[in-house]
Amino acid sequence: MLLQKKPVETKRVGATLVAAYHKANPPLIWRFDLERNHSFTLALQGDEGDWELGVTSPKGEFYAIARFLAREDAEEAFGQTHKVLLRKRLRWLRWTLGITAVVVLVIFMGLYGLGRFVGAGNRLPTFSSPSSAPTMNMENGIPLPADQVLRPPSN
Repeated sequence: MLLQKKPVETKRVGATLVAAYHKANPPLIWRFDLERNHSFTLALQGDEGDWELGVTSPKGEFYAIARFLAREDAEEAFGQTHKVLLRKRLRWLRWTLGITAVVVLVIFMGLYGLGRFVGAGNRLPTFSSPSSAPTMNMENGIPLPADQVLRPPSN
């Protein structure tokens, strides 16, 4: 029994892109060093019955990777290769945005928490010695209105 293979299999192994194009004419496996070839364009070109997937150098030179008889097969190979090439960039972008969000949250919580204790009008309590505290003449057991208790003593 033969195993049904995907028409295109692409994977990134470190700084190397490895792709198997099973519907290419002839079927092939392609290895591409992304560290040495950091500036390129993935391109698809051709006419009916003869489609080429390739890379274009910064100088504009096209280098064919694989040939396909059907446009759909060439487009699938292009799409799968493109997806794997972008995956690391998107992972890096998500990681960067996540770290930035955590840093902003920590700064916000730090400023908000500090502002709750030392904000405009909210001063930290100060304590004075018991000898300088005002004394009130209150008799035990006699209820007083709050205004009278909180009013400073008259001198």
